[in-house]
Amino acid sequence: MKRILFGIGIILFIGILVLRCDIPMTKNSVVGAYANTNYGNEPCCLETPHKADTLILKSDGTFSSAYYGNGTYKVNYGVLTTEIDWTYEYEMGKAGHSTYFSNKIFEKPKIVLNYDLNHYYEKTE
Repeated sequence: MKRILFGIGIILFIGILVLRCDIPMTKNSVVGAYANTNYGNEPCCLETPHKADTLILKSDGTFSSAYYGNGTYKVNYGVLTTEIDWTYEYEMGKAGHSTYFSNKIFEKPKIVLNYDLNHYYEKTE
């Protein structure tokens, strides 16, 4: 009986870990269109869009967006997280944004803009 309870506990622990951890992203899984649809929160920072926007990451390391315009991005494929840095031009010169991907089981990949406010771009294709 103790072995069965111990086994169930181990299985539950592993299940929780798997559901909470991000699946590593690959170059092919990063490329695509991401939609910002949950922008109704109180604006927290200027560098995140607070209106509908689509961010398109291209395979050549460039991106386009109605909010950010055109620019370049670099992805750091880590063991536990996949980070992204993008750079773009705006009226005052160059600007950039650094964040990470969330890629949980049973969810579409997301580019997290603000974790606390649940603000993100979600992959559409």
